[in-house]
Amino acid sequence: MSRERQRADIVYALADYKQLVLAYKSKYAELVKRASFWRASAIWLALLSILAGLIMGLALSEIRDSLVEGKKSIDRLNGRVESISIHLKSVQEELESARGELNKKELAIKQLEQNVSNASKELLEKLLKEQ
Repeated sequence: MSRERQRADIVYALADYKQLVLAYKSKYAELVKRASFWRASAIWLALLSILAGLIMGLALSEIRDSLVEGKKSIDRLNGRVESISIHLKSVQEELESARGELNKKELAIKQLEQNVSNASKELLEKLLKEQ
């Protein structure tokens, strides 16, 4: 009866372990998806910044006659570039944070796998000794 109980406990432990691994995998997939989204957003924002810079250069060449209007246009575009730069920095920090979290969780998963493996080995050794 105790052998059956031990075997049932092993089965339940393995099922719990499998659910935990699946949960971590889905969380990892979500974090990778978020990181990809922010990476793509950063690339698009960089391209838009470059495009805004090119447009600004063309606009300044066309409005040389009016220095006052040119100065106002430059000030507005500089504000936009600063806000984009601040946004890009925050996105980069989020990406680094997500990477750190992923690394921590991978280490935790490896440790859990090792613990379950060790526990399984010990239980199997006990079962074999009892037989």
